[in-house]
Amino acid sequence: MVLAEPGWDERVEAWLSKQTRILQDIFPARRASIRELLGQPRPYVETRGGGRHYFSRRDLEEAASKLPAELLDAPIFPIVFARGEAEDLYLVRGAEAAAAFAKLSDLRGLDRLPTGEFYTYKSLVLHFLSRYPSLGIITG
Repeated sequence: MVLAEPGWDERVEAWLSKQTRILQDIFPARRASIRELLGQPRPYVETRGGGRHYFSRRDLEEAASKLPAELLDAPIFPIVFARGEAEDLYLVRGAEAAAAFAKLSDLRGLDRLPTGEFYTYKSLVLHFLSRYPSLGIITG
């Protein structure tokens, strides 16, 4: 039988609390459309932790010039990439976000898992974020 050292539970709880705060500080409370964001003097959305995720106007304008009209009013930014079960797999939540990611990455579309979720690969996510650093976030 292995006994935990004194204070171990408190340290683990403190660590988990800190990790939760970090995630809340980057995870958007909501997503916004390009049209809405471009209407702001300094484009941003609030995070779940009460902070702000700021967008580059250049990223937004470039994306707006490449996306079809039906995606300009879709609340999809920032695009959230969540780590999948496989090492290099990332999930993209929502059909409109998947379509925007594919279009901005010069892909025909994204495949789906048997669960219906859209997915892509780490290398494509990293390439996307190198081109549009403010338009997406990675969680998990």
